[in-house]
Amino acid sequence: LSKTEFEQVKKVITDLDTPYKAGQFLYGINGVSEVLVELDDGKSVFLTVFDQDQIGAGNTVYQIVNQITRPAIIDGKQNRRFDITMLINGLPIIQIELKKAMHNTNESLNQMEQYIAERQYGDVFSTLQILVAMTPHEIRYMANTTKSAFNKAFAFQWQTEKDSYPIISWKEFCDLVLSIPMAHELATRYMILDGTKNKESIKVMRPYQVYATRRVLDKVKSHDFKYGDGKLGYIWHTTGSGKTITSFKTAWLASRLPSVDKVIFLVDRIALTNQTSDAYKAYDPSTGGDGIVDDTASINELHKKYKIKSSQNIIVTSIQKMSLLVNRKEFNNLNQNVLFVVDEAHRSTGDIKDNTGMLMRIREAIPTAAWVGYTGTPKFPATKDIFGELLHAYTIKEAISDRNVLGFKVEFKETIKAPENPTEDEIDDNIKASVYDLKHEHVE
Repeated sequence: LSKTEFEQVKKVITDLDTPYKAGQFLYGINGVSEVLVELDDGKSVFLTVFDQDQIGAGNTVYQIVNQITRPAIIDGKQNRRFDITMLINGLPIIQIELKKAMHNTNESLNQMEQYIAERQYGDVFSTLQILVAMTPHEIRYMANTTKSAFNKAFAFQWQTEKDSYPIISWKEFCDLVLSIPMAHELATRYMILDGTKNKESIKVMRPYQVYATRRVLDKVKSHDFKYGDGKLGYIWHTTGSGKTITSFKTAWLASRLPSVDKVIFLVDRIALTNQTSDAYKAYDPSTGGDGIVDDTASINELHKKYKIKSSQNIIVTSIQKMSLLVNRKEFNNLNQNVLFVVDEAHRSTGDIKDNTGMLMRIREAIPTAAWVGYTGTPKFPATKDIFGELLHAYTIKEAISDRNVLGFKVEFKETIKAPENPTEDEIDDNIKASVYDLKHEHVE
């Protein structure tokens, strides 16, 4: 490219003024980001900048640069020097700030927050997706963000897959997370573009979300839809740990597998359909017109969308609607490879008896379907009987330890033992004593 031609590429990149817009640019259309360039001879060409399918292979180029000097952008501020930047196809994607052993990662995070405030992560650095704060014995990572949304609570530690222990060695973290292909996958496959109106942002998945997503996808890839019972397993992630993001990313990535014809996300109540669909649509990087997430206002609409032979779409509907659809005489099993992702899977295993029956009717009507359940409170052994083995667990114990959910304060109170054959006066006295306690005790 001539200087004039290359300036067109630079302008597209430098015009990205938020991490969310940068994430949209890197995703492009169906995972391929292209730039239109008007050549000096009058012709036009599309240049591929980023291809999310070419991870660790193809035309993708990986580079590391150290000690990049950045001139001050705001008057009165000083020049800055970045420690380490990881580039993919020449674009800064992961920024690492280092501190010595006697320091902690809060200092690195404060430094990166200051860089954001000084607009240092602009122009060519506007494509940054992940920020890493590192000392020899502590590492935290987070998604790039704006100054107003910067929150160190969203800087996570990486954890071991087996027992959820935090990784504290810089070398082990680099081997597990900053190697190829994992570094590329974390910055693309395991990123979420959250398009919630007026709150647009990018999110990076936590380690337990990545591990769970991998395990489900591995099961789907190896599953033969024509044989077996379709019980792929279930994910046990405690309430408040981000199951919606995990289930969406799994459903979205599964919809792109060549062996999957359709993904249907089942919720346990009709009232939750719109809520789940809205969340999924906000996370859908294909939006900007027609995304891949379809909700279902009626059973007729569900039937219409079910019959469309499109692999890259996710239908969000309720167990009730799906059960009514398969009971219709005109329902035809199209022999498609259908993956059902069931939210609040414990409700399908006995909490609501009707749900269990409806789920079984759906399975009988579509015998070649595969099933995955997500739950925060599994019922044993019923959940395993319906969905198969436990694929990944992140329980309340790990969540409290990680400070991802609030803990509990438990107090034991002595109770009054009621007489075996109480008189009316004794009953009245006990009631009065209990009411007094309720009025005068404050228990957190």
